[in-house]
Amino acid sequence: MSQKGKILLKTNCPNSLIKRKVVNEIKISEAKKHVKIGKLTPLHYVKRNAQGGQIWLFRCDCGNDKELTIGHVGNSTHSCNKCGVLQKDFGDGNKNSPYYKLKRVWKDMRKRCNNYNDTAYRYYGGRGIEVCDEWDNSYSAFKKWALDNGYNPKLGRKEQSIDRIDVDGNYCPENCRWADWKTQARNKQNNRWVDFRGDKVLLVELAEKYGISPKTMQDRYHAGGKRGEDLINPVLHKHVD
Repeated sequence: MSQKGKILLKTNCPNSLIKRKVVNEIKISEAKKHVKIGKLTPLHYVKRNAQGGQIWLFRCDCGNDKELTIGHVGNSTHSCNKCGVLQKDFGDGNKNSPYYKLKRVWKDMRKRCNNYNDTAYRYYGGRGIEVCDEWDNSYSAFKKWALDNGYNPKLGRKEQSIDRIDVDGNYCPENCRWADWKTQARNKQNNRWVDFRGDKVLLVELAEKYGISPKTMQDRYHAGGKRGEDLINPVLHKHVD
């Protein structure tokens, strides 16, 4: 996509429908000139889908031709989705596969960084966070890194999820690891150091030490304006007679 299109994707337009329409018009204009998007080169218009979106035939760098909705290309779609997947990994999108959750991690990671329609985009792609080309273009490359770095398909999301060591950095091998929810909570952008009994401590560590949920601790500090000893008061439960 042109620089103009990329700038529009990161613009805080008050009306997302207008922004989407403008961006799609730019994509259609560039498709007519056969401007390449990611690994996809537009060949020709095919038809409209049920929602009225234009479907074009694209040729991927790997040689595969695929019909795609123009509005999706450049957001969540950058290739034919086959060239970056080895034959042995094709079944990972099946819910019965032991790697189904890993495939979802890869898809969700790319969606929140690439798709400006995604609800989490403003926290990731909107802040300039990207997925490295190696992972963005190849699920198999991401899977190999995951398995080489301790991913266990038997564990749930609380026990392991992908974590960026530098919260302002990209999704790439040198900046990612598998971490449990406690480690991730310590590494969140909105975590905060606070003064407590003369020391600097993380809110999440204070919550863990005194048996208070991290969300309750965050609410007390940010919404309730609590400080010091008020942060660790026991949680009162309402009793119904």
